Amino acid sequence: MQTRQVQPAAWRCRLAAVTALTLGAMGGVALAQTGLPDTVAARSLSGQFVVHGLQRTTPARLADTLATNAACVELRPALLAMSSERIKQALGRELRDSSPWQGKIHLVLRPASSAVDPVTIVSQRFRDGWNYRVELPQFVERTRYVRALVQTLLVEMANRQAGDRAAEIPVWLLEGLTQQLLASSEMQLILPPPQLALRGLTINPVMVEARRNEPLEAVRTNLRHQRPCSIEELSWPTEEQITGDGGDVYRSSAQLLVLELMRLDRGREYLRAMLDELAGCYNWQTAFFRAFQPHFRGPLDLEKWWALQQAHIAASAPGQLESPAESWQRLDELLRVPVEVRRAPSELPSSGTVSLQVVLREWNQLRQTPALQTKLRELEHARLPTSPELGRLMEDYHQALSSFLRRRDQVGLILTATTRDTNAKLRNLIGETVRQLNALDARRLALKPEVAPATNSVEAVTAR
Repeated sequence: MQTRQVQPAAWRCRLAAVTALTLGAMGGVALAQTGLPDTVAARSLSGQFVVHGLQRTTPARLADTLATNAACVELRPALLAMSSERIKQALGRELRDSSPWQGKIHLVLRPASSAVDPVTIVSQRFRDGWNYRVELPQFVERTRYVRALVQTLLVEMANRQAGDRAAEIPVWLLEGLTQQLLASSEMQLILPPPQLALRGLTINPVMVEARRNEPLEAVRTNLRHQRPCSIEELSWPTEEQITGDGGDVYRSSAQLLVLELMRLDRGREYLRAMLDELAGCYNWQTAFFRAFQPHFRGPLDLEKWWALQQAHIAASAPGQLESPAESWQRLDELLRVPVEVRRAPSELPSSGTVSLQVVLREWNQLRQTPALQTKLRELEHARLPTSPELGRLMEDYHQALSSFLRRRDQVGLILTATTRDTNAKLRNLIGETVRQLNALDARRLALKPEVAPATNSVEAVTAR
């Protein structure tokens, strides 16, 4: 059996049969008993969540105090079952995961003794798989409650492929997804107990008048005057980074990292693959680079990519946005492939660029594939914050290139042949993709601001 508890004293410790992960204010010190209360107060609709009710209640005076604390929510069995199911569904939407659950989650309520009581998570291995026990105080901070459920659900997903060793969820992934759920749908996730009685029916009316914020709006606000955490800081945070003054910066950085990873081509699919790998790896980095290998060959690629995202957040601060001319110019340069040109055998090569159409028509697969894959990565990593039209155009360029590579591999190509020597199906595919790129180029030229600087290129090489 392996158990997993959330504790605040030290960040990592190893025991014979216990793996403990400290999350500071995320949880608290508690060593839960493996037995469960006999009373089952509620079950969720899917049957995954089983709520065990309170055997005694929180003292009345403390309960009255905590009930007026806006940061806390009172957990009641029926509402807890419904709320847990909603958090599970929201997490599934974020990860685009609809796979059936395997591990049952027991939610055990206990009396509260303060506003910062510990939340304890225990993973137990049985012959037929893993089960989970989450001990929650009757009154708990909203963020800690959602975080505990997200952590348990992620562990349950990761342990579906596990043997005797439970998976460890990286803190940045837990924090990033927690903040994303809270930012997008907190009102729907956390169900407070009803407060009014009308003709024998207890109700809790809620009226909300608000504009739905863009996911990165809160992140930009928190990071406007602070540098986002580095990959190293996100990977191995100190307790001060989580619980101290830097907590908002860490959580916003983690949310930004998760959002940008999900925006990558098939990013959500790769996050799910990472979760599948976690139980078989001794650190999350191994699982991450196995899953995200199409985007990051190693830590250096990840750090370079993250530096681009940090620069984008800095550039999106008021007064620091790119002008339309700068954005258009950057996209124009991004769509060109660098080459070395020799005008005569005896001359040294000079730098130039060729269009994507030239790469498709004239390069063989050995040169074509890495060039197009590089362009796909650059299009994924680039951001043009001043113009939604340019952003959609970037997506259309990415779609045209990725579709070409996928369909080309289905058709087949002789490695040593040029595209002039290939079969009719491949020639038709090349012609179709070139026409798509020409149409996209026409849209791009139509968006060109009058003050955009001219593109510097070698006319003899880039001529179509």
